[in-house]
Amino acid sequence: MAAGISGQIQWRQFRIFVSQMSQIEDSGIERRFQRNTYVVICAAVVAGWFLSGWRMAFGALLGGALCLFNIRWLSGSVRAILSKAVMTQSGRVPPFTASKLILRYFVIAAVIVIALSTGYFHPLGIGIGFAAFAGGVMIEAFYQLCLFFKFFRVGESPPENSSKE
Repeated sequence: MAAGISGQIQWRQFRIFVSQMSQIEDSGIERRFQRNTYVVICAAVVAGWFLSGWRMAFGALLGGALCLFNIRWLSGSVRAILSKAVMTQSGRVPPFTASKLILRYFVIAAVIVIALSTGYFHPLGIGIGFAAFAGGVMIEAFYQLCLFFKFFRVGESPPENSSKE
């Protein structure tokens, strides 16, 4: 909002752009997230082995496996919650279905505690491997930023499907 010369208030109009992404493009992004996560896990295992030895590499490998397990269990739990809510159309979900979201943290914590008690896994490696999805998301963000600067220069129009591989 800005005040005009005569003291009247003039409202500025802003455009809100809505994403035109389809399910096909969403699956492409999911595939890239998954691929990027695998790349980060492999890079963490190799770098851990070269820089700190086999304990760090095993830790990164276990953390990466837990990361993939966590993602898969989370997506399955959310899918089950949403499908049951749609089927019953009451907006309520059975209590055990929602508790699966919390249960996975206890399972992951138990695996980490058992792994650390053996002495074969480095705790920092487990943490780095478990954060592999965040690294995959950062790779995708960099890719999208590159696409933005490539296609959104002054006077150019973006291609129809710039987020496809």
